[in-house]
Amino acid sequence: MRPVWWVHQHRHRSWNEAGWRDWQVNEIAKQPMRDRERSDVSAIEAAVRAILHQDRLLFAFQPVVCATTGKVDYFECLLRVREEGGGIVPAGRFITTIERLGLIGIVDRYVLEKAVQELAAYPQIRLGFNVSGLTTSDRPWLRWLISLLRDRPHIARRLVIEITETARLHDIEASARFVATLRHFGCRVALDDFGAGNTSLKDLHVLAVDTVKIDGCLVRNLATNPQNRVLLRRVLGFTKGFGFNTVAECVENAEDAALLRAEGIGYLQGYHFGRPKIDRAWLGGGHQDQNGIC
Repeated sequence: MRPVWWVHQHRHRSWNEAGWRDWQVNEIAKQPMRDRERSDVSAIEAAVRAILHQDRLLFAFQPVVCATTGKVDYFECLLRVREEGGGIVPAGRFITTIERLGLIGIVDRYVLEKAVQELAAYPQIRLGFNVSGLTTSDRPWLRWLISLLRDRPHIARRLVIEITETARLHDIEASARFVATLRHFGCRVALDDFGAGNTSLKDLHVLAVDTVKIDGCLVRNLATNPQNRVLLRRVLGFTKGFGFNTVAECVENAEDAALLRAEGIGYLQGYHFGRPKIDRAWLGGGHQDQNGIC
């Protein structure tokens, strides 16, 4: 009879060898899938770079208006893609995918350059654009912004950078430094889609942005949704207490706009005030409050 220690040692070795073989078989089976995933990522990256190289990523401009005066404070640059056949579609169809694949930095850098070019060409306007929450920890992007805006305060002070909540801000302290740097150079900073559930009130206080844009889920159908009115009042009470400006998104009718004004909202954005348009509204006589003060 073999000693007990020998039985246990060899039983353990046998199990380890079997487990190692199973792991190897499993990894070999997964390899074709991983190869396909890498191939898919490469194909998507190539498609994104082609869209940018061919200048098929466009801005659709939507006004953000002062709630008390109705004057345009700035135009948000919403992304559209011109398809190879000529059609124009919202870029949101692929933004989530390229964000998940880690390719959003390519797009955010392109958007920054394009917005700065627009501001340089049209000194009478202010523009805002979205950056992914992932970009708040992208140091090369921030260095690029600094290089574009250094010694150009006339452009920086007309730039509103909106941080989206599509990707959670994993490092709030790093995001706060990102916001502080933008504000140091004269940019205004907004947190977009607040209320969608990703950023807590505590995080919002730490970020110290200029403006909070309240997500459409809290704004739509205010006239017929008393629960949303209660939630909106709570959000506005917090934001006002900390001195944030506020923008209500997705304002689609006069009734909701009137309720928002009565609640003390600062700015309004939505189809009721203008749909996103490729054409530059300010060239057609659109008015914009140059002081940025309601």
